[in-house]
Amino acid sequence: MSPAPDDLKRAAAAERQRVESRVKGNQGGVPTYFDLFLFEFLDALKASESEHGWNLNPPAPRWSPFRSRRRARKRRYLAELQWFVRYLRDRDHERLVPYQSRQRRRGDQSDIRSPERMMSQGKSECLSWKGMPLFKSVFDFAIFPTLIWELKPATVFEIGSGTGTSACWMADTIAGFGLEALVHSVDIKPIGESHPNVRFVTGDCMSPETLFGAKLLRSAPHPYLVVEDAHENVRNVLLYLDGFLEKGDYLFVEDSIDKHEALSAFLAERPDRYLVDTRYTDFFGRNATSAIDSILVRAP
Repeated sequence: MSPAPDDLKRAAAAERQRVESRVKGNQGGVPTYFDLFLFEFLDALKASESEHGWNLNPPAPRWSPFRSRRRARKRRYLAELQWFVRYLRDRDHERLVPYQSRQRRRGDQSDIRSPERMMSQGKSECLSWKGMPLFKSVFDFAIFPTLIWELKPATVFEIGSGTGTSACWMADTIAGFGLEALVHSVDIKPIGESHPNVRFVTGDCMSPETLFGAKLLRSAPHPYLVVEDAHENVRNVLLYLDGFLEKGDYLFVEDSIDKHEALSAFLAERPDRYLVDTRYTDFFGRNATSAIDSILVRAP
């Protein structure tokens, strides 16, 4: 149901005040690019309110020699008001939500579309870490450190080592925060990289029990950060690891836009056990990450 014009007008004033308070407080008076955009957007809506009246269901404009121009303005104002309502709804949902509540049409899952998504790992060259190729999107490159600082994982499990750079980058990030944690990274082929805080092992996703032994998964200190980036036998890999996760552990399934069926099947078999952490999936916009609705926290 659409908000009434007066309610929407009050919501716009309240939102501007809320963002101004955050800028003056946590951000030390420095607005983000989005803060500046939002201020200008809300100021423009306020200045033009005599034309749109904050009305999401405006009457058709009367005949006029300038009818087509008026219609174009009305359509623009309506689109702007509709965007603001969607913005408020996305902002107001709870942080931890069920996976099912996040499902939309495939094309509406993320605010990041092609070609921006395709360029997010680098365009002229691959994003790197210490000269080694790091196949992370620029969004995940920013999300992971924020999550690591909040979670303070005692153990990281990575499925799909790739070149080995990702595990070394996470280990460096953890050490840079003054934390202590081992990163266990598995791939079907041996990895040539080495790092004092990374244990590279070999295993096959087609036999999930070969990835990390049950003894290690039972004895390693929690909280866990589990990163799935292998793209093989995803449902069964997640089912195997699920048996060892505890409340508060995180499961970060990368490139999940192509793993929807496997992820949905896994979560259907583990109902109410995982919640999507929208602080991270939506940090830069709805699902502005490779982990579409798949930065998951183990619920009680």
